[in-house]
Amino acid sequence: MPLESVVITGVGPVSAIGCGREPFWESLLAGRHGFGPITLCDSTHSPSKIAAEVRDFRLEDYVQDGHLMARHTPRPVQFALAAGVLALHDSELDLDACDPDRFGTYVGTSIGNLGDALSLAERFERTGSVPPHAAFHAFNHSAACVVSSFFNIRGPMHTTTSGCNSGLDALGQSMRMLQAGAVDAMLVIGTDCEVVPEVLAALNASNSLATKYNKKPGIASRPFDKKRDGNVIGEGAAGLVLETEAHAKARNARIYARVVGYQICSAGQNRQYSHDNPDVDLRPCTRALRGAIREAGWQPSEVEMISANGSSSVNYDRIEATALREVFGDDLERIPLHSTKSMLGQHGAGSSALQVAAACLSIRRGTVPPTINCDKLDPQCGKLNVSKEARERFPRRAIVHAIGLGGFYYSVGAFESIERPDAMVSGAMQVSWSAEAHPRFQPSDKFREPLKPWRPRAD
Repeated sequence: MPLESVVITGVGPVSAIGCGREPFWESLLAGRHGFGPITLCDSTHSPSKIAAEVRDFRLEDYVQDGHLMARHTPRPVQFALAAGVLALHDSELDLDACDPDRFGTYVGTSIGNLGDALSLAERFERTGSVPPHAAFHAFNHSAACVVSSFFNIRGPMHTTTSGCNSGLDALGQSMRMLQAGAVDAMLVIGTDCEVVPEVLAALNASNSLATKYNKKPGIASRPFDKKRDGNVIGEGAAGLVLETEAHAKARNARIYARVVGYQICSAGQNRQYSHDNPDVDLRPCTRALRGAIREAGWQPSEVEMISANGSSSVNYDRIEATALREVFGDDLERIPLHSTKSMLGQHGAGSSALQVAAACLSIRRGTVPPTINCDKLDPQCGKLNVSKEARERFPRRAIVHAIGLGGFYYSVGAFESIERPDAMVSGAMQVSWSAEAHPRFQPSDKFREPLKPWRPRAD
């Protein structure tokens, strides 16, 4: 039996540079960063004092009585619910017309509700008691439970906690279920808030975070730049609606991209943790890249955009660039490469899910976002096709790459346009037609109705 074709029909970004499709995309194209002083926790004793925070976030903007839910709901769960609302709204999927038993939820989260769990432990030591909701919200799976309950999604419900890759991994595993015909649609969400005192302390201890630019947070995240000195911590989420292509076309849905490949590879015994002198074993990274490209049915030379992990890590930017060179060879110098983390920072599952959202919009809108702060490429990263300005390139085939903390595992997703104009010249990546002649590339993908706070769905 042939595998079902899988497509993405909705995106729902919740980020430090904007929430919702248009604010997020406009900020990406403008190269607008989301960095500032840490406000969510005390950073007095932290060498790194900056973060990408989702400022002015209010759950009541997305769900009815959200201000009441927010009193006892962890911040990553709030982000997940808001991202789900935005993605479903963007997809214009009529939930009442869907079979809820064939609609699933898959949430990726790196640290889950760790901040709340630690606060509960502190409260228990101090008072000997915890609130009733602690039993539910102290574990990582609560976001998937809240989302599936709120939308009355009764199909498969899963959570993956595979570090910074978790958002991309949730999408990849959802693709497998859709390919197998087990479901018609999946709501995929990557969510994390890593601005937690203990997480901040741990990342500081491993010298993972940027410390040189505390007074100039806007230039702190510098993927592949010679003067980079570490990641910028953050928070955020993205929701993605995946459907079988048949299901999407039956309802005449707008399709962003087809999901055509996914691969995750680990280093196994060839990787022993060291924050300052990591093993340079490129094999798991190159296997993941080649595996996703092979499943897509492409040659490396046919890839037309790379959404890089590009976290501004001193070590892992170099490792990533070296692995990309091994896979793509000289073609790497012509393939547009960008890093959303230059504006959004590194925040676990939210980062990789937002990478996918950005890739979908790039394919749909025909534009590759810029990478800010990459002023002078690190010679150890080699020659990369990184631009400080948004570029109209009409990529038909894109890959998204994410690296798990410590370099123990690598995830890659492959995405392609569902339309292949004959006028597109593969290889040279030139077009003899304009965006104006092809409405699918216009930023006026309007919703039928404005977003209103959603009510929980009754059975």
